Amino acid sequence: MNEMTEEMLVAHMKLGDRYAFEQLYNKYRASVYRTACLISGNTQDGEDITQETFVKAFLHCRELKANTAFRYWLFKILNRTAWQLLNSKKTELPDEHILDKADAHGTLLTEDFLLQREQQNEVWQAVMKLNYKLRLIVVLYYYNELPTKQIAKITGCYEGTVKSRLFTARKRLKQLLPEDSQQHDI
Repeated sequence: MNEMTEEMLVAHMKLGDRYAFEQLYNKYRASVYRTACLISGNTQDGEDITQETFVKAFLHCRELKANTAFRYWLFKILNRTAWQLLNSKKTELPDEHILDKADAHGTLLTEDFLLQREQQNEVWQAVMKLNYKLRLIVVLYYYNELPTKQIAKITGCYEGTVKSRLFTARKRLKQLLPEDSQQHDI
């Protein structure tokens, strides 16, 4: 049997096909979880946001107009879900090792790797000091490599607003970071 395209999986999911949903879940779970962890700052909230995002996606899949836009629609649900959860909790202190947990890849622990990881942690600690709207834009743009046009669709704001928030976030991060971290990561 030929493997179904994402568009076909979405169409089948809209008809209530749990197998199609499971395939989409398997495809996007890691990136949704990573994004949720990065936005929330801790793995517990990341798990809650991920689970709630997929539940909402399955329950409301018939509302998706274009089957080709599933990824962006899913990230839009993620954004709303994270916003609701984090507003209701007024977030706890972020987990200082969130990057390690969200990006669990085995890597040799060389001196260069450790230095790079330390710089990434410094950058991440600064990102966590940004307000939710700026942090979301940074996570979607830098950690998920989404274009500003798609971020605008996910966040429900104009592309110019996304660019303005990116500019503001960069400016704020430069204030928060030591000089040596800035040259490598921002």
